Amino acid sequence: MTTYAYIRVSSVDQNEARQIANMKKLGVEPENMYIDKFSGKNTDRPQYQALKALVVEGDTVIFDSITRLSRNYYDVKDEYEYFIKNGVFLEFIKEPMLNTPKQKVDDIVQVALADAILSLLAAFAQKEREDIRLRQAEGIAIAKANGKYKGRQTKLTTGGEEEVRMKAIIDAYKNGVSIADIRKTYKVGTGTIYRLLEREGIKR
Repeated sequence: MTTYAYIRVSSVDQNEARQIANMKKLGVEPENMYIDKFSGKNTDRPQYQALKALVVEGDTVIFDSITRLSRNYYDVKDEYEYFIKNGVFLEFIKEPMLNTPKQKVDDIVQVALADAILSLLAAFAQKEREDIRLRQAEGIAIAKANGKYKGRQTKLTTGGEEEVRMKAIIDAYKNGVSIADIRKTYKVGTGTIYRLLEREGIKR
């Protein structure tokens, strides 16, 4: 039985140091920490999926918060249920009331209460993300109106070999090559690949 930690920040510009420090205090070994720098809009994150495929019955996964698992209501519910069904225990530093019990709970009222709390917190997590996106959109609209918005650029630039490289990455993705294999082949970061695909309207 192994204890793992899952750590997520929303972008490459954010720092995961606080979450790492909290996990160390709980005794999680660095090699058992899985870190993603991706939005919580879905669970399509390489390190999360790697951890999900690794854990077995009796293992424990610690999250800083339910929002680190996902900011999508249905994903939170589905992923939580997935771990329970596979005998993996979950712990949440900020929401200990969501920690999965080590023993079977027969009290149906207690089970229903836990499910209600999970549903509410999952809904709040998604609502917060939607509010953040709305504020960002409003800020961008104002910046555009004032001629100050430049947008976020990928590390790949147009012109010459870089443009050929971008086209090759896009074509590879369209042909079913995984993000992990694209990253290795073209020596480019996962975040850069996702931003390129989003910019081209291929993946959102």
